[in-house]
Amino acid sequence: MKIKSIKFISSLILIGSVLFAQEEEPRQIPLFDLQNKKYQSSMEKYIKERSIIQTITPQVLETRLNEVEYVVGPGDLFRIHVFGEIENTFTFSVLPEGNVLIPTVGSLEVSGDKLPNVKKDILKAVKKSYKNAEISVNLTGLRKFRIYLTGEVLQPGTYFAQATDRLSDILEVSAMATKDRPTQEEAEQTGERAVSGLNDWANETAVQIRHKNGVTDTVDLTRFYRNGDKSHNPHLSGGDVIYVPSINLTQAYVSIEGNVGYQGIYPLRNDETLYEFLRRVQALNKKSNLQNIILVRDSQRKTVDFINDAASSMDLQLQNNDQIVVPTTYDRVYVRGEVFNPGSHPFLANYKARDYIGRAGALDTASDIEDVVVIRHETGEILKGADVLVHKGDTVVLPKRGREVLKDYISIIAPIASMFIATLALIAR
Repeated sequence: MKIKSIKFISSLILIGSVLFAQEEEPRQIPLFDLQNKKYQSSMEKYIKERSIIQTITPQVLETRLNEVEYVVGPGDLFRIHVFGEIENTFTFSVLPEGNVLIPTVGSLEVSGDKLPNVKKDILKAVKKSYKNAEISVNLTGLRKFRIYLTGEVLQPGTYFAQATDRLSDILEVSAMATKDRPTQEEAEQTGERAVSGLNDWANETAVQIRHKNGVTDTVDLTRFYRNGDKSHNPHLSGGDVIYVPSINLTQAYVSIEGNVGYQGIYPLRNDETLYEFLRRVQALNKKSNLQNIILVRDSQRKTVDFINDAASSMDLQLQNNDQIVVPTTYDRVYVRGEVFNPGSHPFLANYKARDYIGRAGALDTASDIEDVVVIRHETGEILKGADVLVHKGDTVVLPKRGREVLKDYISIIAPIASMFIATLALIAR
């Protein structure tokens, strides 16, 4: 027994000595916290644990980089290829101080200058050390910088961007960072914003981009989202502050509800027509009832018909405090009463009431088919007859037979009558 205990203790000692003898691998500290979700804020999408200094990553660009306009800054990644008797390759980045340190060449100030000038200066410096050699200088990685998002946004704060990112990129990333953001389906039902990153009180027509040099650009983001105008979705620079103002009720505004992308209050543009406004807020779609758009002005209701009266409706000017309601075009018919499958059914052109009853299936307790009732969705009018032509949104009702109704009444009255008689008998005693 003692021998077994000694062997067991010896094994533990041996295992412990092996573990302690292993050298602890040095922990690599990344330049940035790559686990930080904000580091993933550009459309480039860096892979986790990838070194941004030593690894050349593919860039996600919308077009070829405009070298003439690109300004070099700290974090940009360069590569030099030397071809000739001596072949060599150098990869280096612009240091935080604004200079590059090129092996065998030395230090060179590059920050703040345009890319063509920087490439020319680097090439000139390298040729001093590598004469009679063919040299190429390339920008292989774009730097990341900080952007500040403030105002009426879902997730204000600091985000990382690169020179090819636009305003919409940062807003979309801020929306992704919101834990309780609505889904696209929920947004369509409630009128909330799903992807844009703005809250309900945001004025996206006057978004400010404040640059470090003191210049402030004001853009109408709706012109980009609705019309694809990239001039209102500019590229960003390091240190930019994006400010989304709130809706100013002292200015002209209109409210809209119904079948629209985002219900609520919107600032009114100068000389904006109803049609232009509906296009701007994405209220013109397949489910919009363009024949019955309601405009409320000074407590007076007016119905606008873009289908049958387009000539006068297209030029209708909006005014301050106008209220707009965009009804939904119904593509269903509702069948109720004594049928096997009550509920909504697809609308089918030129179908009559008897056709929908046939699709739903009549019960044995149903009345005669000629007693069917159609309730008009548009007017609330009640029409009787199996040959009534059904419109979108109408309700078709097949009533019970008279004797079935009588049975129902008797089944309700009989227990009550029995209780009443029993009560009288008790009182008589």
